[in-house]
Amino acid sequence: MREVDFSVATTRRQLLAGTLALAGGTMSGQSKKYAPRIVCNMYYYVQLFSTPFRFITWKPDPLKVPPAGSGSGQRPAGQAPVGGTVWTREQWYTALSDVADAGYRRLEMMSGTVRAKPIGEIQALLDQYGLFINHLWHSGLLYPAEAADKTITSTIELMDYVRPLKSPDFFFDPFQDRGPISDEDAKLQSRGLDRIGREAKDRGMKLCVHNHQGPMRYGAKEWLGVVHNTDPALVTMCLDLDWTWQADTDPFPLLYEAGDKGRLGAIHMRTQHKKIADQTMEDGGDIDFHKVAAYLKKIQFDGAVVEETEWMEETKVTRSARENKKLARIWCEKVFGVSAKT
Repeated sequence: MREVDFSVATTRRQLLAGTLALAGGTMSGQSKKYAPRIVCNMYYYVQLFSTPFRFITWKPDPLKVPPAGSGSGQRPAGQAPVGGTVWTREQWYTALSDVADAGYRRLEMMSGTVRAKPIGEIQALLDQYGLFINHLWHSGLLYPAEAADKTITSTIELMDYVRPLKSPDFFFDPFQDRGPISDEDAKLQSRGLDRIGREAKDRGMKLCVHNHQGPMRYGAKEWLGVVHNTDPALVTMCLDLDWTWQADTDPFPLLYEAGDKGRLGAIHMRTQHKKIADQTMEDGGDIDFHKVAAYLKKIQFDGAVVEETEWMEETKVTRSARENKKLARIWCEKVFGVSAKT
């Protein structure tokens, strides 16, 4: 009788263990599912709403070229575009109706644009067009200590301001383009990012650290320093592949570095030929985004893939903003194999 009881009990324990293991495996599989979220970058409309039109531009290495205003050939400050960040009500309608018609759901907004309008009004507009702000893009210096304190304080205030939007991510760019930074400044920068990451996590958001050209120069030492010296539970990386390429650095080793370590939170992407931005996303160009997509599938990536249709002064433009955004969305869906409506 005892032998039978023991056998039955053992069988039941094995069955329970197997069931739990199966459930655990299912949960693990769910957490690793390939499910990138296509996000529409709205800086395109900052460009359009600026006077005169605001172009993005490649920036020369600051260690090799004298600063603006000293014969560098850069446009004098007095001729720089104005406006564009703070939108009128009509401009909000223009931008949101364009991207809704183009087939997007998720947006990346600049913090200055959102901060300038009451959250209740923004939410009503988003609801009207069936849109959702996936994240804000924000920036600020995290060294020296006095600058870090101001940046962190203002960033926390911003995260509290936009909390009603329930955005899952928060993009932050701490980098400048002054040349290699000191070890002490790098420590302050990493410490500040951990603090911002903790505050973002406490508010239900994931911090993604975005780059332009600056930290991708000199072997991407500054960018890699963030990967290696911040808390993986608090800080992920948003690798901007185009700006990395513009800095004469191959983005793929960095993509693999972050992805293999579980530190890749998002990517920014813009297509170009010979480093001149296309008017919309195009197959081909200097960066093989099909190769990017294949790697993201391999690591079961589920973060944001941010479409950046932005113009340089040399970009040949033949279509409206709405047409370009629609074609960019179609391109993203084709390359990454997911819908922009998710």
